[in-house]
Amino acid sequence: MKHVAFGGPLTVAALAGMAALGFVAHSAEAETLGTITVETGDVTRVDHPVSVVLPEAINAHGALHLAEVDGDDRHPVPAQVEPARNGELPRLWFILDGTTEADEAREFELSYGLPAQTESVEVSFDDQSVLMRLGGQTMFHYNHQHVLPPEDLDPLYARSGYIHPVYSPSGLLVTEDFPDDHPHHKGVWFPWTQTEFEGRDIDFWHLETGTVQFTGFETVTSGPVFGHVLARHEHVDLTQDGGLTALDETWDVRAYNAGGPDEGWWKWDLTATQECATDSPLELLEYHYGGFAFRGAAEWVDENHNILTSEGHTKEDGHEERARWAAHSGEIEDGETATVVIMVHPTNERAPEPMRIWDTGGSFFCFSPVQLGDWTLEPGAQYRFQYRFLVHDGEIDEALAERAWQEFASPAQTTLELE
Repeated sequence: MKHVAFGGPLTVAALAGMAALGFVAHSAEAETLGTITVETGDVTRVDHPVSVVLPEAINAHGALHLAEVDGDDRHPVPAQVEPARNGELPRLWFILDGTTEADEAREFELSYGLPAQTESVEVSFDDQSVLMRLGGQTMFHYNHQHVLPPEDLDPLYARSGYIHPVYSPSGLLVTEDFPDDHPHHKGVWFPWTQTEFEGRDIDFWHLETGTVQFTGFETVTSGPVFGHVLARHEHVDLTQDGGLTALDETWDVRAYNAGGPDEGWWKWDLTATQECATDSPLELLEYHYGGFAFRGAAEWVDENHNILTSEGHTKEDGHEERARWAAHSGEIEDGETATVVIMVHPTNERAPEPMRIWDTGGSFFCFSPVQLGDWTLEPGAQYRFQYRFLVHDGEIDEALAERAWQEFASPAQTTLELE
């Protein structure tokens, strides 16, 4: 494990420690470092996360205070610094709170001083999983240790490096693990199915010739803007003695302090970055499923499982169609319904991605770019797959899903002008 950091609201002891290190509380006389302008463009934004690069002239390791400018007034805004990584400069993140209409701009001032305080996205960590919580409710678990199958199943079905359970803001369970019909299905997971590696046929999906497993953390962090898990995975060829890693992967999972239980919705992102682990390519062969996958609530079966995609398709006619987003919904408890909207970023290879959809039975779904033909992952290249989840209580809301995708696909433009 390289680094595990826990953040969150500053305690009295932490504030005292900052004072001892020479950090000062913000005051009206604090020197302004720069002005941040956020422009919404042609999309209306609701509790929209934004970020801006912090140049070297600003000490990103110090205490930074952000305030929104409202005439002569200044309103403190919680902010969070994402440290520099892989040669990139640090970024300052904050939430453009409330509803900001299209073609509007909002202005903020940045200075040194104690940051504004708010309830954080809480990240807790144990021997089995990482939990994300907001407003006292659990959003999801990321499983970093192998989850053992029920005793009546082959131990082969144990896996790590996936997300389950996932909950709605009211606490409804919207994913399933070890379902009876397909015990290798894992809530939210990302295996390729029909592949060729060094002349061998490897299937990372069904766990007989290949698997995907967690290998370590880069970061686990709570924060006032987002909770963050950055984890390393290996896609392993099991046909070789001791296993041979074909792909290295990182999962960047961040859950935002947006919406919440009282609002009945929240959102979180999953970005998977893959690269060949050896000098050998991985050949992804054309197949009707494989890639980013979702197994929905156990109750979502037949007539109690509805799908609507960005192009207007349903589970009856959506298989092998392409979509920017797909919404899954159904009743989970008596009279209680939840919806999961899964969005594809337009920069993904082969976006909008084709889908594997079951028209009957339970809730299985896959964004599968290999439906469009063979694809070679080459050594020395990186392949990035970005997805956003909007999980909300209630039935599918097409307008809400479309606006959420527009926000994801085209973030507000944020600029920093130094004083």
